Amino acid sequence: MRLGAIEFVAPPLVEGPRIVFFIPLPEALHKIPFAMEMANGQYGLPVSITVVTTWFIILALFLIFKCGTKRLELIPGKLQILLESVYEFLDGIVEQMLGSWKKKYFSYISTLFLFIFLSNIVSFFPIPWYSVDGGAISFSPAFRAPTADLNTTVGLALLTTFAFLKASIKTNGIGGYLKGFAQPIPVMLPLNIIGELAKPVNISVRLFGNMFAGGVIMGLLYMAVPWGIPAPLHLYFDLFMGLVQSFVFIMLSMVYIQGALGDSEYVEN
Repeated sequence: MRLGAIEFVAPPLVEGPRIVFFIPLPEALHKIPFAMEMANGQYGLPVSITVVTTWFIILALFLIFKCGTKRLELIPGKLQILLESVYEFLDGIVEQMLGSWKKKYFSYISTLFLFIFLSNIVSFFPIPWYSVDGGAISFSPAFRAPTADLNTTVGLALLTTFAFLKASIKTNGIGGYLKGFAQPIPVMLPLNIIGELAKPVNISVRLFGNMFAGGVIMGLLYMAVPWGIPAPLHLYFDLFMGLVQSFVFIMLSMVYIQGALGDSEYVEN
């Protein structure tokens, strides 16, 4: 959409992790993995929009909790009330799912939820970025949901996979963990192996697919009806769906961890 010399650019329907800038590398490191040739013939490490947005979200979380916990009051202010409500919500869910193991996994699950939620809804906030080309000023979204990039969701899924594998091996030992693949009968071994491998695939593709599809649907709506009508739908495709998918991800993560822990009780060292 163009208004005189000002153009508002909607993101493409299918967009990969666009490269924002490069980190220059010395000649000795030109052959390392992921090094790419830049426009000037030098080599550097590409930094994508996903990485930049992730840095922004980490900074935002740090500032929110730094400011919200700097001066805790007996009669809390609005930010303190919000943070305490989020804490009580997550504390109740983790305790209900993991019981006594809440002490060990609360920090991980709560951090996972907050990061995924902010990653999902970052597109909801109208944060613009501008560029000048031929005297015309173009405005486009400054950030892209990291969870619409499969690299991010696979990384988060691998963290959860490491958590439940560690829990299972620590609870049952390596021998007990491997023996579990042949339960309840040895003929189930192939299906149990496939089921174990499917866990990280399930949670990573589920989150990526929903967030990516939401972006594509909003892009189609803006192409069809660019004025006004698509805007309220951000409440569903960004805010509501972002919250639901964050909740689903941590619930599945806790289900996998609880399955690995079995009936064992947490004992403080």
